[in-house]
Amino acid sequence: MDSLSFRDLAIGVCAAYSGRDPSFRTRLSFWIDVFGDRAITSINTDDVEDGIDALVRRGKLHHYPSGRKDRLDTGTLMTGRELAPSTINRHIAALGTFFKELKRRRRLPRGFVSPMRGVSRQAESAGRVVSVTVEDVRRLVATCRLSRNAKLAAITAMACTTGLRLGALQELRWNHVNLAERFCDVARTKNGAPTRARFPEWVAEELRRIRPEVGEGSIPVFGRKQFRRAWQRALADAGLPDSWTFHHCRHIAASILAQSGANLPTIMQALNHKTASMALRYSHLNTSALEQAITSAWN
Repeated sequence: MDSLSFRDLAIGVCAAYSGRDPSFRTRLSFWIDVFGDRAITSINTDDVEDGIDALVRRGKLHHYPSGRKDRLDTGTLMTGRELAPSTINRHIAALGTFFKELKRRRRLPRGFVSPMRGVSRQAESAGRVVSVTVEDVRRLVATCRLSRNAKLAAITAMACTTGLRLGALQELRWNHVNLAERFCDVARTKNGAPTRARFPEWVAEELRRIRPEVGEGSIPVFGRKQFRRAWQRALADAGLPDSWTFHHCRHIAASILAQSGANLPTIMQALNHKTASMALRYSHLNTSALEQAITSAWN
């Protein structure tokens, strides 16, 4: 076992990786630079902590092209900007996934203690909690209809009401959508679990506007056409913050549900959360449920 270095095993894990994290290989390559050809059994928790410290010192990188048309390689430049705690934690998670995969494949010696035990993670912020109303969403969808992108209004309406991520929406096919009963099925989400998302009738109307007349079947509902500039223009027209990315639609879906009085399990189900910690960030918006509970307790 000692004859196999961290580099050898990490390259093998990267080659075999079939998960949905597109940055896994990039993050594990950082650890290859840290541990190099060291024997896998020589790495301990202190070594991992030292690697995290090095990552923090390095900060954000800027990737730039080589400048030559006949070459596709790129370079990197340190920006001097700090990494977000969530980014650091994803690097830690990638290393943890690496050791779990080695254990699953029985490539670690019996009795091996993972160096990930006791590794501290960075404290993250509570995440985005969007202050938005139903009227704001309706106005945004209306301005999206002004775009040359004929599908912008429909994909925005779907994202704001179902909370589905952009990747899931781009993979959605017409045979996954039931407009009569107003739901769509997603076979696999970011956390690996399938989900059924429901949407209101006004969103179904948006979908009917873009539905092909014939040959729906496995045709993509939205496809992968880029619409970042159109999205920014729609935000400006609707008078909404230009800092919003399309991922904000997912937080909008949760915020609207919480403001309407939806309980924690409902928000978890809507956003396909496996744990309550993610949905808890919206609980403070459910003031009606809190008011009812206090009134019931004290009257």
